[in-house]
Amino acid sequence: MKLRDIFRGGKPRKPRVAPLGAPAAQVWTSPSNTLRALGPSPSILVVKLDHIGDFITALPAVERLRAAFPASAISLLCAPFVVELARSTGLFAAVYSFDFFGARMQAPRFANADDVSELKAMGLPAHDIVIDLRQEDEARALLWGLDAKVRAGFADPSNPFPLDIALPEMERCMRRKPWPAMTHASTRLVLLVEALVHARDMRGETARFAAGSVPVGKTQNCVILAPGTRLGIKGWTAEGWIGLASVVVERTSLDIAVIGRGEEAETVARIASALPPGRLRDFVGQVDLADLPALMRPAAAFVGVDTGTTHLAASIGVPTVALFSGFADIRVWAPVGPATVVVHAGAGCAPCGLPSEPLCPYQRRCMSVIDPEAVLSAMSGVAAHPELKRLRTALQPELVFAAS
Repeated sequence: MKLRDIFRGGKPRKPRVAPLGAPAAQVWTSPSNTLRALGPSPSILVVKLDHIGDFITALPAVERLRAAFPASAISLLCAPFVVELARSTGLFAAVYSFDFFGARMQAPRFANADDVSELKAMGLPAHDIVIDLRQEDEARALLWGLDAKVRAGFADPSNPFPLDIALPEMERCMRRKPWPAMTHASTRLVLLVEALVHARDMRGETARFAAGSVPVGKTQNCVILAPGTRLGIKGWTAEGWIGLASVVVERTSLDIAVIGRGEEAETVARIASALPPGRLRDFVGQVDLADLPALMRPAAAFVGVDTGTTHLAASIGVPTVALFSGFADIRVWAPVGPATVVVHAGAGCAPCGLPSEPLCPYQRRCMSVIDPEAVLSAMSGVAAHPELKRLRTALQPELVFAAS
């Protein structure tokens, strides 16, 4: 979408929703993965174009940014009348100026394509991260006049510009209806910085659990499948699970282990009937929740849908492939872990939040387009087990990727 197509009368136009579906499964690159790829000292540009009081209010957030990125050069883009004050803080490697709001402008205006072009023409250096500390969105479009790999800021539903890291725009919400408790403007800015920092630091195991009573090695040299889900609309197809189990057994010496509640017994029986004798280990209905971490840890990999079990596997560091439907927002609810990857269909109707399968007018194509080959490729890209690693060169290269 071109910038001039987005703007109408100086205000951002709501973009059209993309059509449903994709011809094949795809992987989701999380902002966390992008941030980690920038290394230990990404260059950072703070955008703070509003007035003197706003700048002073933002200084605690800048201090937090410096503490979190001690090896980074942090620059500032601010109003011309703030430049010397900003330089005197000693917080910034460079200070640039752009006059958008003006020294005494009372009624804020929305940035338009001409403003973006003017900012581009300044030829500022590219930065790895640009973070806009303006709490309202009049100037948010200017971020697209800056060369950056990650953009962070406050977001409003009417804002058509997709930020990589965002918090809801609190000021506008609070003006619609007074809240019984308020959050100080300076605190909000620190929270935005914390969101950026936490996204960068989402690595390693995120949870610790006791050893449990499961004997060690029950899932050694296994790929664990967890087909169950409380909401059927999140589920993968039975044919998908059977196909995945079959290709794993056919191409590796790994066995299949299935976990879940008693309701998954029929699916387990269908998977077992498609496999050679002795290649399936059935734990359905046999393991308490508190014992699942101990059961999962030795596994070569785990595959599940958007459920608590998948979040659990990811959190304890098991190589995890999450099959994500269009039910929930992938940017908010994707599982987090050091060896986790999310496969989805990129459906234009997501997130739908529909509570049951019959309500979906598209027959859940967001899950049916995910095929076993795509899942196996994702698994080979994220798992360390030699039986899965050796598959990488033989599978679709576009689906072999780093963990998110």
